[in-house]
Amino acid sequence: MPTKNSGFLVQRTSGGPRLLDLVAPRLPGATGGIAHHAWDEGAAEPAWRPAAVFGEELGEVAAVSLIQSNFGDPGNLEAVARAGDRLAAFWRGTAADARWSGPQVLASGVAGCPALIQGRSGGRGNFELVAPLAAVGLGHWYRDNDTADLAWRGPAVLGEGAGRFEAASMVESHDGSLEVVARVGDRLVLFRRAPGSAWRGPFDVVSGVAGRPALLQSRAGPRGSFELVAPLAAVGLGHWYRDHDVPAAPWRGPAVFATDLGRCDEVSLIEGAAGPPGRLEVAARAGDRVAHCVREAGLWALRASFPVVPRRAPEPPPPRPAPDRPRSSPLRPGPHHAGFRRVAGVALSEDACHPGARPCEGSLHRCPEGNVALLYYPASADGEDAPVATGGPFPAIAIAHARRLRSSEVRPGAPEDPSQDYRQLAGVMAHLARRGFVVIAPDLSWLAADDGPARRAAALRDALCHLRAGSRGPLLADFGRVGLIGHGLGGLAAAVLAADRACPFQVRALGLLAPLAPSGGAAPRAERDLPPPSAPPLLVLRGGADTGSAGAGGGPAALYALAAGPRALVTIPGANHFGFTTSLALAEPFDGAPAIARRDQQRVARAYLTALFERHLRGVAEVDPWLRGELSIDELAGLGVDVQADAARTG
Repeated sequence: MPTKNSGFLVQRTSGGPRLLDLVAPRLPGATGGIAHHAWDEGAAEPAWRPAAVFGEELGEVAAVSLIQSNFGDPGNLEAVARAGDRLAAFWRGTAADARWSGPQVLASGVAGCPALIQGRSGGRGNFELVAPLAAVGLGHWYRDNDTADLAWRGPAVLGEGAGRFEAASMVESHDGSLEVVARVGDRLVLFRRAPGSAWRGPFDVVSGVAGRPALLQSRAGPRGSFELVAPLAAVGLGHWYRDHDVPAAPWRGPAVFATDLGRCDEVSLIEGAAGPPGRLEVAARAGDRVAHCVREAGLWALRASFPVVPRRAPEPPPPRPAPDRPRSSPLRPGPHHAGFRRVAGVALSEDACHPGARPCEGSLHRCPEGNVALLYYPASADGEDAPVATGGPFPAIAIAHARRLRSSEVRPGAPEDPSQDYRQLAGVMAHLARRGFVVIAPDLSWLAADDGPARRAAALRDALCHLRAGSRGPLLADFGRVGLIGHGLGGLAAAVLAADRACPFQVRALGLLAPLAPSGGAAPRAERDLPPPSAPPLLVLRGGADTGSAGAGGGPAALYALAAGPRALVTIPGANHFGFTTSLALAEPFDGAPAIARRDQQRVARAYLTALFERHLRGVAEVDPWLRGELSIDELAGLGVDVQADAARTG
């Protein structure tokens, strides 16, 4: 379930061993950003271990708040950090090899420590965010998670007359009210907003405190008690509570503990999801260390202590010999021209067709009597039906295009009819044709959103079979060297075909653009639709601003994690879901706003897809430094493209 109280420590809902996640700003003297640490209770020796560093592009980060949301399965980690006077959002799937995405700058003019939760307001549950304003008072923002744009709205200002706040903590209580405890000077005050009402407060809570407090509503008692922990102005931590079973009960405390930590800067508080009520856990930051304390049977005890990040960056390892720079960039046009033709009458096999008509988005979807496809091939001149170039047969590539909504926008002059969507990646197809590949993209728009990926995979296979059966097919294409490309929902279809042991083609390379994972969005949910680990070398490209696949069970990272062969994950900062489309220039209403030019996003896709197929369909080993992330591609310098690569897994 989503996190109802703010802080920088969460207990992840996973259904397995107890997992804890903690984020903290890296200290001055490091390289900026946020340190992510994780605790696995199921490990042989449970301990806090570094999991990742992210957000370095923000520079020095002052404070961060962390939750687990109900996006993804079992729920993404979501963080809001303050750097300077700006607030920026990040998110990360919970797979072991998931990576943080962001930052998305959502507000400016703030100070102090923010507080983020996911509440119950709305169908999915809004994100609620409170942060001290740089002038006076607190700002309250929210993100309506039932809307397509997932935009942050606000701020509503509260506590203007109370002065300048330094930090805040927030909880959604059992009755749906938002409760905020904020520090002004050495005092903590409380604000409350009942559902549908305005903010009330401030109400005095305690004094003699410093740093960042932590508030939660525990399971103790029928109505649950408020538990409050804050750094004391002198040393150590203080713990207060308020019994909700007693009308107008006062705050009681403090119970003082952790005095051996000295002066503490901030604290985060959780209650274990299992075990008896009242088992509380605290992460307290004091200087360059974090202490993990647990309260059981009314007694606080130190469980672990670890450094956040060394004040100085570690000495770099000895430099590795620089790999030889490849002689030819994958963005160069290649030795051929690009010919193309529209292919009609593609026979569909029984497993590609759905019976009768399928209603979807207010229209009926029927299987065509003969499918159509777009074919690009190496030619001696550019244009439709241009003569085929000499040197064939050429490696073959099939493309499964993304599915769009009928409400999608297209570039002025482009066809609004989704039946033209097999042209979505025409720019990629033309580039690959000039590099010496035959590329076919069948129409998949007649398949409804709830058609499983197996149907799309079958239609993709049928297009390759139709090409091979043609009189010129074997002369044009080498069907012993086959690669696949999938975009969005088509990415899952391409992955299913690559893993299909009954496929008549051995797929030697698989390239996925912003693929959807099986558990979210329009992708199927049944376990039978999950592809088994695939052996072909895999390349996954994803955008940092992509919300089209962000909620799909981790999307690109989830399919990347399934791969058993060599794999590479290319992250394009600022790229979105439909920025890969060329001829139609789609703009889905639920897609993220790009922070990169569409042409640059498409150049990255062309470059890395070309390198993938040059390596695995032609055996050109000189492209390996690009695919392994050891070298950047010269023409893409300055775009911040990140490449994570792994060799084939064994055992």
